[in-house]
Amino acid sequence: FIPWKKLYHQYVMKEDTALRRVEKILQDFGITKEQEGCVLGLIRCVSAIPTGQKVDASVVLRCLRSHHLFSKAEICVVNKLPHLQSRTGPEKMWAIMTVMVLFSDGVSDIQELMACLWRPSSTLSVVDVTETLYCIAMLLHAMRDRNIAITNRIHYNVFYCLYLMENASVTTQKVEEEMLASRCQQDLRSCPEVKLTHEQQRILNHKIEHGQVVKIMAFAGTGKTSTLVKYAEKFANLNFLYVTFNKAVAERAKSVFPRNVTCKTFHSLAFGSVGKQYKEKGKLNFSKMSVYSISFLIRNRKGESLFVRAKTVSQTLENFFASSDDEIWEEHTPVWFKNTHGEWELVSQVEKRINVEEAREIWENMKKLDGDVEKKYKMTCDGYLKLWQLSKPQLSGYDAVFVDEAQDCTAG
Repeated sequence: FIPWKKLYHQYVMKEDTALRRVEKILQDFGITKEQEGCVLGLIRCVSAIPTGQKVDASVVLRCLRSHHLFSKAEICVVNKLPHLQSRTGPEKMWAIMTVMVLFSDGVSDIQELMACLWRPSSTLSVVDVTETLYCIAMLLHAMRDRNIAITNRIHYNVFYCLYLMENASVTTQKVEEEMLASRCQQDLRSCPEVKLTHEQQRILNHKIEHGQVVKIMAFAGTGKTSTLVKYAEKFANLNFLYVTFNKAVAERAKSVFPRNVTCKTFHSLAFGSVGKQYKEKGKLNFSKMSVYSISFLIRNRKGESLFVRAKTVSQTLENFFASSDDEIWEEHTPVWFKNTHGEWELVSQVEKRINVEEAREIWENMKKLDGDVEKKYKMTCDGYLKLWQLSKPQLSGYDAVFVDEAQDCTAG
């Protein structure tokens, strides 16, 4: 939804993929120290930003004419980029806006520019403007990093304007008709307005497609879950599954989400499909398999501590449960283990093979519903969650799945 903003912050954080992508952009548009016209490369890069079909560039340019830097910027664009002289499309619009930013003396000039672009007659959205400013800010930041002779004042002005806008601005949007039909059941004019940030509104305007994955990234308490609630209310004709890890969170969600959302934990889904079978047979252990209990299930080997080996086998099983793999392999064994003297040692290849054999034996016995009269090999919660994952469950009864706190998900 906001690719330039994300790229800017990823670049500032020195993420490898962002650094490589920005370097390619600079090279593609000739924004290098060796290029004499590198600032023109910056303008060309920004002017290439795609716009929506609803954007009327000629109308936006009329909105910009009242800005005191417009005439100066227009002359500059026509002289330096003559191929844009006769055009009135988005390319010329973004080019003039970029030059106005470069000519700005301070924050107030850019704030005036933003006010022009947000007039009622303008067809640009708030996201269009902020994304373009983030693109400019990123290019300016990258140019400074490469010792290209351009003042840092411009980057500061752009970033400070964005900071003021994002920390003080909340957009009041009319609830869309389909959301009103499901929730308000009353006339459009009499229904209250819902206050959403620009980014939340962008998410609500996106209709999820089959097979599509959308990730919402934000800090704690910034409204990720409430955005999902609004989304479910808007698309009341769709059935959603909301899943989380915490039972208390899932219970609270039931009182917050509309009726077209089913709220469950991952473990409750897995229990309903797999776990209950082990409970009925008395083979379910609601806690993890302890190192102590594993020590009774593995063979004693001369010269090795049974408890130390039990711990590495336990870690092997945990790593397997958290993986997307179908079987236990040496990759699941720990790299290090702590010996009986409290010192760390590398796990040898021989020990890895033994760990895999013993972990596989335990896992095979855990899966058995019959036999094992003494019930030594009980299925754990993580175990039946793994079995559910391996069964490749079909959630065909839902149009989309909301995963809350997705950062807690493992590869499995």
